[in-house]
Amino acid sequence: MAVILAILIGIVILLFLVFIHEFGHFATAKFFGIKVEEFGFGFPPRIWGKKKGETIYSINAVPAGGFVRLLGEEEESNDLRSFTKKGPWVRAVVVAAGVIINFLLAVLIFYLILGFSGFKFDFDQTAIKTDFFFGKQQNSPVILDVAKDSPADKSGIKVGDKVISADGKLMESSRELQDFVGDNLGEEVTFTVQNIEEKDTRIVSLVPREKPPEGEGSVGVGLGIDLATVSYEGVEKVFAGFLHSANTLQFQAVAIGSLIKQSFEEKTPEPITENVAGPVGIVALIAQFVGIGGFAAVGALASLTALISLILAVVNILPIPALDGGRFFFILIEGLTGYKVNPRAERLIHGVAFIVLLALVVLVAFNDISKLLR
Repeated sequence: MAVILAILIGIVILLFLVFIHEFGHFATAKFFGIKVEEFGFGFPPRIWGKKKGETIYSINAVPAGGFVRLLGEEEESNDLRSFTKKGPWVRAVVVAAGVIINFLLAVLIFYLILGFSGFKFDFDQTAIKTDFFFGKQQNSPVILDVAKDSPADKSGIKVGDKVISADGKLMESSRELQDFVGDNLGEEVTFTVQNIEEKDTRIVSLVPREKPPEGEGSVGVGLGIDLATVSYEGVEKVFAGFLHSANTLQFQAVAIGSLIKQSFEEKTPEPITENVAGPVGIVALIAQFVGIGGFAAVGALASLTALISLILAVVNILPIPALDGGRFFFILIEGLTGYKVNPRAERLIHGVAFIVLLALVVLVAFNDISKLLR
């Protein structure tokens, strides 16, 4: 029952993000007097549909997004309420509205998350290292395990403590901490630590053992995660949602670049296929977060929802045919040059690209399912 509930929550989150994206197109089209013929969840073929007023509201078979079908968007129409009868800048606003609303939702959620966490956010930089554009950044290794009766245990170090400094020197990675300990065996050292959950900052002293028990290490801690804590201070708090969105996009870009580089170096797409996910993989990830329970699950789900909304905005604004960005690109050409791309040619380009995207969605879904089965 718990698994089913978690999956349902994941589906609801994705449907909500699709809904607000398409609602952006729907609302702006209505505002500019464009006739909306259909508002659909998923892609055809249609499973269910109901007409209310002049618009059909439908649920479709391919659960990979949604669409708003406007009069004149897919075929020529001389109706004054046709999409093609509107000026290029009106059409550009309608096409970009979904992207804008997804971006603003991410900004709002991030602002709420930061407000509840003292305008601080932890990025996992164990594998991906970057210096963020905005906020004050502090990198720290995290204690994942403490051996019983070890120097760390006796000093009061706990699982979940970030080691901020050692003898006043900032510790920015697990490697730096290990090197410091190795250089100070048998000598008393002082650590400044802060617990991730309790947020308390403490100063502890201990003596690294020169001959520790096998498997424990000189201090008796297990490492493995490096965190970058980004703090937004002063006037940055006012714009924290926007600044954090920019930092998040930077982090994702560095991560994707790292995966692409690794794939080329290893001459295999495996690093990418193992680390990307479509709707199925996202629902599975959401299910894991729901399984955490309590306030931590709420925070994780909120952060993931904002991230997905932000990525939807960025992907959709890319100049890829069949996506909002591709349509926006053709309209932009018209607005800047006065030259309108042949409507039939444009529809053909979008149609072919749509088939390619559907095939890609199927491949990603297959990859997600195969990873879950493994």
